[in-house]
Amino acid sequence: MPRYQDLAAVPEELKKKLERYFTNVGGRTFVIRGLPSELTGGALARYSRARTGIQLTLINEFLDEHGEPSQQKGSALMDRVLNAFGDDSVGELEGVHVGLEDISQLLTKEIEDRRIGGSPIEQSTRYVIYDQKDQQGRWRYVRPQEIMESGFGERYQEINDKAFVVYAQGVELLQDYFRKEFPRAQFQIDGERRSQKVKLFETELETGDERKAFATAYNFTIRCAALDVGRCVLPSSTLTHLGLAGNGRYYTNLLIHLKSSPLAEARERAAELEAELQKVIPTFIKRNKADAKRADIDRRMTTLAADLFGGIAPTDVPVTLVPRAEYLDEVTASCLFSYIPISLPQILEALHNIPADKKMEIVETYRGSRESRRDRTGRGLEAGYPFTFDLVGGFAEYRDLERHRMLTQQRQRLTTDLGFILPPEMEAVGLGNAVQEVESLMSSLNNDLRRAGLEQAAQYATLFNHRLRFLLGMNLRELQHLAELRTQPSGHFSYRSMVMEMARRVQERDPWTKELLGFVDFSDPGNKISRAREQARIAGKNSAKGVAGDFDLTEL
Repeated sequence: MPRYQDLAAVPEELKKKLERYFTNVGGRTFVIRGLPSELTGGALARYSRARTGIQLTLINEFLDEHGEPSQQKGSALMDRVLNAFGDDSVGELEGVHVGLEDISQLLTKEIEDRRIGGSPIEQSTRYVIYDQKDQQGRWRYVRPQEIMESGFGERYQEINDKAFVVYAQGVELLQDYFRKEFPRAQFQIDGERRSQKVKLFETELETGDERKAFATAYNFTIRCAALDVGRCVLPSSTLTHLGLAGNGRYYTNLLIHLKSSPLAEARERAAELEAELQKVIPTFIKRNKADAKRADIDRRMTTLAADLFGGIAPTDVPVTLVPRAEYLDEVTASCLFSYIPISLPQILEALHNIPADKKMEIVETYRGSRESRRDRTGRGLEAGYPFTFDLVGGFAEYRDLERHRMLTQQRQRLTTDLGFILPPEMEAVGLGNAVQEVESLMSSLNNDLRRAGLEQAAQYATLFNHRLRFLLGMNLRELQHLAELRTQPSGHFSYRSMVMEMARRVQERDPWTKELLGFVDFSDPGNKISRAREQARIAGKNSAKGVAGDFDLTEL
């Protein structure tokens, strides 16, 4: 096939074929679509070294003898550039959408924390009710290989089954409770009368669309309030569905992380994910493999941390804005954080009495043996933000906050040591004792699993409202985004309260930041039905646009 230097010289039949793959043939701006797997990335990779634009590049370099795009040519180029030459950035030029279904809540956090280059969305326990068993008559939770083969399997299942029974009872009773606390007669939706925006009670509605919108909004508000509270007793082993959009470099790093995990579920899902990605972007994930050095680093850091700080009793302050320290101390403390169950301020305080050479030993242990630049050191090296928060809260609110991208997050292992948050509403509906019984059983199991040497798998034996410690480090721009988003009334009451306190601590320390945090909403902390205002607005908007009022988002 001849090579062309100008699109004008390309035969019309070839230009016609280009229209299948470019939205604006001959134009300067266009969308690329429908090319075979790996060819889009290969063609884009040629931008850096080809004199022609991508449309001519496709014709000159990536068509077969029949004038059709050749996936083989795209993959061959990617193999040379990405794997032979090591141009990592090219690994971001091809993306794939993935579904990971029936995956534990615990493992979704491991996946979502690999957040550079990937975008996750998961089935939400705030909107989807988990009160149905599967086709085998089993509640939806993972049965980890480590626990099921340990002699604790039967006990693990009995406790998880009990937790789901209490959850299902709770959600039903809580809906009745919140209907009494917030009756339909008090609910309003946004509407319009005589060109004026007004709030409308149910008795003031005039059309069928308005009534449908009202009913959907009210029922959604009540249902979500019940789910927000009821999920306190869901186990961390609860199964969910996760959707991912990511590029090749993201999936490579994700596979390395999952293959290197001490959890059997992670390694099993890595094998499944790799098998499916091999069908679409095999060249982009070619360089992934388990990293045996990670387990060695974790083992050595755990021993070091226990030797240095094992006698310190942990504090449980919900929100601490950590004071700045010497940079070496900040990095050393951050490296240690995930390995010892005490607060970051406690670690920093203890480091005052440790000589610099010992601190360097800790950092070097955390670094491990690096054979190439791709042996990257962990997230502890990201220390040094202007705002670092040591946070103690439920697994439930951690799940929402850890997904933010423009920050560093680290967490300590999920245990039952920091206690459980019992919502007063569960007591109000008569399930306080039942929840406490489940918590006691789960806590006992968690401790026994850890004593048996199953520290990692023991994380499955926790509940959503068991407290854990995590840290968030960020700059002011990310604080603005996080604080203004996560304090909105439609958010979960527990993380709203936590983020309000984070914003207050910053404004106390640096009063000038108040001018830059103008949309932090400090209203109604702890209000379980604060989302009613948002649902009222959505209902009015749907009604005005003629969107069916019986469209239930909870069924998506």
